[in-house]
Amino acid sequence: MSELGRPGVPSARVGTWDLGPGTSAIWLCIGASLLLRLGNSATGVLMGLLLAAVDRQRGDVPATAVGLLGASFYLAELLGAPWFGVLSDRHGPRRFMVAGPIFGGIAIQLIAWPSLILGWPLLLAGMALGRVIEGLSTASSAPSTLSFLSSETSSAPAVRGRVMAWFEMATVVGIGGGFVAGAILWDRLEHAAFVAVTAIYVASLITFVRIREPKAPVAHRRGLEPHALISVLRRPRMLRFAPAWLCVNTIVGVWATHSAFQLAGAEHAGQYLAGGFTGTSLGAGFAFFTVAFMLGVYLWGLVIGTRRKSSIMLLTLSGIYVICLSLFAVNHIGQMGGFGPAAFTVLFGVGVVVASGFTPAALAYLADLSEEAVHQRGAAMGLYSVMLGLGQLLGGALGGPFADVGGVDGLILLTAILGTGALGTLVALRRDEALGLSGQRGAGTN
Repeated sequence: MSELGRPGVPSARVGTWDLGPGTSAIWLCIGASLLLRLGNSATGVLMGLLLAAVDRQRGDVPATAVGLLGASFYLAELLGAPWFGVLSDRHGPRRFMVAGPIFGGIAIQLIAWPSLILGWPLLLAGMALGRVIEGLSTASSAPSTLSFLSSETSSAPAVRGRVMAWFEMATVVGIGGGFVAGAILWDRLEHAAFVAVTAIYVASLITFVRIREPKAPVAHRRGLEPHALISVLRRPRMLRFAPAWLCVNTIVGVWATHSAFQLAGAEHAGQYLAGGFTGTSLGAGFAFFTVAFMLGVYLWGLVIGTRRKSSIMLLTLSGIYVICLSLFAVNHIGQMGGFGPAAFTVLFGVGVVVASGFTPAALAYLADLSEEAVHQRGAAMGLYSVMLGLGQLLGGALGGPFADVGGVDGLILLTAILGTGALGTLVALRRDEALGLSGQRGAGTN
């Protein structure tokens, strides 16, 4: 175990971004995860833009079909992550981290080329199979990566908060960067853009291969039965925490699945954000979102180890309502130009900064829960992908009907509904903690 895992980590480091010496494996792990998310995100955007191009030519690609294709990715992640987490506990995390970019590289070939080689009728079939395999990419890598990072920071809670924030920053940079790169590459290269994204998966694979298996992963070598998954889910704190995280991840799924298709597809009467955007303009918007999110994660990472995590998650939900308000305003006054749309765009950025703290706080909270049974660390951290996969599966499926009826306004309404669901759940969790019913150890930071 690296120096991060030793009790003697100097307290002066708390509250800084210095992770100390001997942490090269952690940085390699975070960097490889960034590249993998970059490839996953770029593939999803390229698929959405390819379908939008087909829709402009043929006019017969409904948003619901786009949502179902996105859902196939998240369904595979949802079903695969718990089992890959269990296997990571049994055999060690490294081989499952390495498997992630291999799955991704196979998947993008199935998404890109059937329509060119075998014609339009097989395009959707190839995309569906490719998205399932790509879902296995994150199902394999995310639980094993988080198990590795959680193990390396098990004796340094404050450092753990910073590591999880860095992991989330890498995830955000990867997803946001993939949106930007995918959109711009499509404008420049069209189908050849899929080749460039394949190279990203290769770079992720090379980086993961450089990580060594932990020398003494005693907990990881213990065999686990399938009921371990149920025992993790049945923990009282997990039951109180999971619904809010599910709602937030469903919001992510709504926009990750439908934003490119809605903004670049057919126009929707009276809505500025619905239709007509080019890949380059989408890339600029995604870049703005990514920078705001990164700034927020960085700032929240400075306080996650010093405040109760449930309180941080509760506070960050206010950003969702700011995002909804600003998007609705831009969607209806954007065509007017002038100061108004610019002001609401800035307000949107503020909302993103506030809301961005939810996921790193949730990850650190989940890592704390994994300490209750270290031999199930992989299974517990696999719940990150379960919540992400299930949330994005629901977001992709629910977002289709809302978008078909209301365009971008429909997606905004669904976002507000889900944010309210998360808020109610966290208020109940926070009340239980205040009454001393949560059974938390070290309640001051959990």
